[in-house]
Amino acid sequence: MNRYISSNLQFIISASRKLAIALLSGIAFAACTFPETTLANDGAQTSKGLHTQITQSEAEKAALIKVPGGKVKAAKLAQQNGQLIWSIDIMTPLTKKIAAVQVDAHSGKVLSKLTETPGDRAEDTAPSQKKDR
Repeated sequence: MNRYISSNLQFIISASRKLAIALLSGIAFAACTFPETTLANDGAQTSKGLHTQITQSEAEKAALIKVPGGKVKAAKLAQQNGQLIWSIDIMTPLTKKIAAVQVDAHSGKVLSKLTETPGDRAEDTAPSQKKDR
C-alpha cells in the first residue's frame, strides 16, 4: 500500500510539472503573438477609449523641459485633427503666466507652446458680451 501511494504521488507531481510547463508556454506564446495585449496595466493612459504610447507623466516631463521651473496645473488627453495630443497647462514660476504645451501622445514630441496670462485664459472661457450704448 505504501508503495502504491508513493507511485501515485510521483505520477501526480510529474503531471503537475508538465501542466505548469504547458501553461507557462501558452502564456509566453500568447504574449508574443499579441504584443499589444497586456496581462497587467502597463501605465499607458486612456481617455474615452483612446490608447497612447506616452503616459501622462512622460508628457508632463516633456512639457516641463520647455517651461523650466514650472508647475503642472492640468493635463488632458484629446484628439485633434485625428491625432492624439496631451494638453499640459504649466504655471510659470515668477510671472504666474500659464504655458499651454501640446505633446504628441504617440511620439512624446512637443508640438507647440503658447503662453497666456490668467486674464487671457478667463477671456477665452467667458461668453462674449457686447455693451449696448
